[in-house]
Amino acid sequence: MIRVNQLDMHFPMPRRYREYLLKPFQGPRRITALQGVNLEIRPGERVGFLGPNGAGKTTLLKLIAGLLLPGSGTVEVDGADTTRENNRARKSSSLVMNEERSFYWRLTGRQNLEFFGALENLSGPLLRTKVKELLDLVGLGNSADKRVGAYSSGMKQRLAIARGLLSDPEILILDEPSRALDPEAAEEMINLVLSTLHGDLSKTLLIATHRLDEAEILCDRLCVLSHGSLTADTDLDTLRRDWGNLLEFYQTKVRL
Repeated sequence: MIRVNQLDMHFPMPRRYREYLLKPFQGPRRITALQGVNLEIRPGERVGFLGPNGAGKTTLLKLIAGLLLPGSGTVEVDGADTTRENNRARKSSSLVMNEERSFYWRLTGRQNLEFFGALENLSGPLLRTKVKELLDLVGLGNSADKRVGAYSSGMKQRLAIARGLLSDPEILILDEPSRALDPEAAEEMINLVLSTLHGDLSKTLLIATHRLDEAEILCDRLCVLSHGSLTADTDLDTLRRDWGNLLEFYQTKVRL
């Protein structure tokens, strides 16, 4: 379903005013976000992406979602190259960011989903039915007509997932889904991901997280990134057999 081949990604570093004065003709320096990443993901897998801040997790997920284009190498999603067939590739996946700030807080949860549903070319009774089903699915049916500004962090994250499902993608990409949630809300989010998104809807899940315990519960396969390189890619059964201790495995791989 997803194939990443020799993926490199670089970003220019902003130049300081002093650098313009001292070296006016020097070209911009570049930061390497990803280098030489190869990855294949099959339908129905639950893949966790681990790594310290700046390791390249979010960049990789945005590339798979088609929100960024590769510097070099290729990303294919459901047979579509994100560079040549970006629109077709993007129809297969949806990225849900943590701490979602793009909702209109003065509107209700229902009104927000209806607005974003219209951007997905949904309208009329079909849109209203879809919105109701998704709000019920993520447990916000009783809060549908409540203003989003009054939602808790957990409710906003659930609403973000509902929005991600508007286009009915085969792949759902979750960037730190339980970040900033209290323990009870985090547990509810884990149940939603496992029981509903993977169990009932059979979505392929890509999950970036900093929490090792969360990765072990949510995922059946783990990928570790360090300094822009993919240093480990293994299923949990193999990891437990060869390492036993997830923390030791992680610490070893991020040092590579």
